[in-house]
Amino acid sequence: MYFPKSKIETNLYSDGEFQLRSTGKIYYGLYFKTSNNEYFTNAEPSDTSVPLLPLDVSSDALDSREDYDLRFVGEQNYRYSVASSQPIKPPLKLEPIPYYPIISQETYKLGKFNRYFTKRKNENLYYEIDFSNSVELLRNPMYLIFSFPWIISGEEQDVISANKSTVDTYMRQLQIPAFNLFLKDNYIKFWKPS
Repeated sequence: MYFPKSKIETNLYSDGEFQLRSTGKIYYGLYFKTSNNEYFTNAEPSDTSVPLLPLDVSSDALDSREDYDLRFVGEQNYRYSVASSQPIKPPLKLEPIPYYPIISQETYKLGKFNRYFTKRKNENLYYEIDFSNSVELLRNPMYLIFSFPWIISGEEQDVISANKSTVDTYMRQLQIPAFNLFLKDNYIKFWKPS
């Protein structure tokens, strides 16, 4: 796939406002835009880029995508839920729940694991969260959710270099200022010598 540089805008980030054209699955990640207002996955054109469609983010469209029957949720529908003996599903947690990873011996053998973070879009307030909270927060448009691999085994200088490079790349691509300060520039957190 090729587009002239003057005809594309690269290194954009979707935090749920696009879906894959082929499957309809919501897309989170880097994308690029053409001058014809077409959107594709990946930061720049490549053979693996696939078309994206803008997502309808009106409240009606978002409500219709819920993975549960809306008749059984909320105060107004409480009587219907009780009368029909249907469970009332608790609301999703749409706020970050701070998390501190516990590293197992199996994970140390692998040498890395994924860390999940969120940032309020209108301020530099970061949280480390777990995977399930990151999935729930995808429904809250006030938060940017991101994750990346974190190296925890190997030579100390190699681990520092790899993790610092990853953090620097994400700070640049996602435009997340001061994220390294949130991490306290501790690029060997959770590291164990091999």
